Amino acid sequence: MSDSTGDLRAAGHNRGLYVVALLTALCTFPLIFMGGLVTSHRAGLAVPDWPNTFGYNMFTFPISHWVGGVFYEHTHRLAGTLVGMLALLLAGWAYFAEPRRRVRWLTYWVLIGVIAQGVLGGLRVVLVDTDLAIIHGCVAQAFFCLTILAAMTMSRWWRRLPPAPLNWGSDTAVLALAATAVVFLQLICGAVMRHYDAGLAIPDLPLAYGRLLPPLDGEGLYRINAWRAAQTGANLEPVTLVQVWVHFAHRVGALAAAGVGTALIVHVLRRHRGQPLLVRQAWLLAVLLAAQLTLGVLVVLLGKPADIASYHVAVGAGVLASTFVISVRAARLVGAPATQPAGIAQPTGAMAS
Repeated sequence: MSDSTGDLRAAGHNRGLYVVALLTALCTFPLIFMGGLVTSHRAGLAVPDWPNTFGYNMFTFPISHWVGGVFYEHTHRLAGTLVGMLALLLAGWAYFAEPRRRVRWLTYWVLIGVIAQGVLGGLRVVLVDTDLAIIHGCVAQAFFCLTILAAMTMSRWWRRLPPAPLNWGSDTAVLALAATAVVFLQLICGAVMRHYDAGLAIPDLPLAYGRLLPPLDGEGLYRINAWRAAQTGANLEPVTLVQVWVHFAHRVGALAAAGVGTALIVHVLRRHRGQPLLVRQAWLLAVLLAAQLTLGVLVVLLGKPADIASYHVAVGAGVLASTFVISVRAARLVGAPATQPAGIAQPTGAMAS
């Protein structure tokens, strides 16, 4: 394929539609952070009604009442509405302007996803259901990846490549998908831990109450709760075995995510040095992994400060997004003819129709 052919395909790039898709993804990231703030500040039920806010239309709720937990919950709802409006604009614009059928449907799924998220969030409030709060947090992470995929398919570099199915069979794509799955499972475990107040169920690092493994029986649990009660000023509430082992599972998951993430970074840097789109994302993943591990340690050692715990949630979303982006870029770029423009080397697949 000649450069001119790629340029002709890129000429079909709709910059305005791409900007809306990109804005949808970018606005989803702080929305996840704000959701973390809601949980960290125990503000999930600070506004007890939905879709209204203390009987007001959400958009007319007086700013003077935006105080305490109400501030976190109400601004989270407003940010979710902004993402919903962007998703509606994206789907509507794509319906008229996007020629690729699968990409149009991708934008429709973004719209369906944000509506589902809004309903989940509302039901969590109305039904006062912690399990729905966990599902709401996990779906938010998957929705973030969906918005990123939509933006990627509308980017100029994607349009310059020849239409073909995505190639998920390369070593890089498989490893990146594995990393994405491990990170997502770790985020699920983290959501369970946060919503069941297990963030400080094991308050020491790197051991668990001075041992490699936390207690397995009621006698061991009695001992650690007696120890917790003796820590005056630490504000350590009694815990259950379930809380302890959910926390421990999250630590094990952190090691697994760090391991597979590091393997992916090394693989990309060794095998794809000539592909900047993969190399840059691998370096970003390295930075995010280091930041995430650091934040996780600080959450425990500092007694789970709300803001640091929320940064931990947001950076976790960034780690998931990075592994996901590498998987999609690898499926799109790796293994095709080497006749592509510089910086977009060797594609194999596309969301073509």
